[in-house]
Amino acid sequence: MEDGDTLGGIADRFGISLDTLASTNGLTLESLLSVGQVLRIVGSTVPRPSDSAPTLDPSIEIDNPAGTGWLIPVEGACIPSDDNQMPNSPREYRNGVHEGVDFFTDFACVDVEMGTPALASQAGRVIRADHIYKPMTQTELDELLLEVEALGYSTTRALDRFRGRQVWIDHGDGFKTRYAHLEGVSEDLLVGASVERGDLIGFIGDSGTPESVTNPGFENHLHFELRIGSSFLGEGEPPEVVRALYTDAFFGE
Repeated sequence: MEDGDTLGGIADRFGISLDTLASTNGLTLESLLSVGQVLRIVGSTVPRPSDSAPTLDPSIEIDNPAGTGWLIPVEGACIPSDDNQMPNSPREYRNGVHEGVDFFTDFACVDVEMGTPALASQAGRVIRADHIYKPMTQTELDELLLEVEALGYSTTRALDRFRGRQVWIDHGDGFKTRYAHLEGVSEDLLVGASVERGDLIGFIGDSGTPESVTNPGFENHLHFELRIGSSFLGEGEPPEVVRALYTDAFFGE
C-alpha cells in the first residue's frame, strides 16, 4: 500500500471486484489501510509485468557498486512492479525501512508459493544457514511490536526475528546476500560450503512475518538483500534510482 491507495482504487487497478479483494484479505469495505500493508491479489485480469530483461532508462545516472551478473533468486521472476517491495519503502509495523527486494506472486512475473526454490544470486561461501529455526509465537510477536513502539525503532535482534529463517552468503569484496522468510533450507547447505550462482539454497515461505502468526501462508515471499558492507544496495536513493541499480545488477552487461 502506498499513500493515497484505497481498496476501490486497487481493485480497479488489477481488474477485480472490490468484494473479492476485501474477502481475500480478510477485510471489510470499512477497514482502515496503512502505508506498507501488503494485499493479496487473486483473479487479476491485468497482465503481469513482462519478464523480459528491462531496459535501463538513459536519463537516470547511476553508480552501481555491485556491478552486474547477479541472478534474480527466484526462477523466472522479474524485478517487482511495486516500489513498496523495493529497498527504502516504509515498514511501519517495525518503524523502519525495507532493506531488500520482495518477490511476491502477482508482482514478480511468477507464482511465488510456499516451497518455491530460492537460488543463490552469485557464487560465494555460506556464512549462515538456519536449519534449526524456532517459529515466532503470538506472545513473542506482541512483545516485539510493543518494544518497537516503545523504542521508536527495531533492534538488531528484532529485525533478525522479523526476517525469519535465513541463509546468508558471502561473495567477497564486502558483498553479501541474505535470503529471508524461508520455509526450509537445502539439507546439504552447510556453513562454510561453497555455492555457485543458481544453486538451490532453500525454499520460500513466510517465517518471521507477523502474518506467519496471525494468518499463516498469506505472506509467502522471498525477501532478498544485496548488501555492501553494513549497507544495502540503493540505501537512501529515490525509487527510480533504486530500480535502475537493481535492473543493472540483474540485467546489465
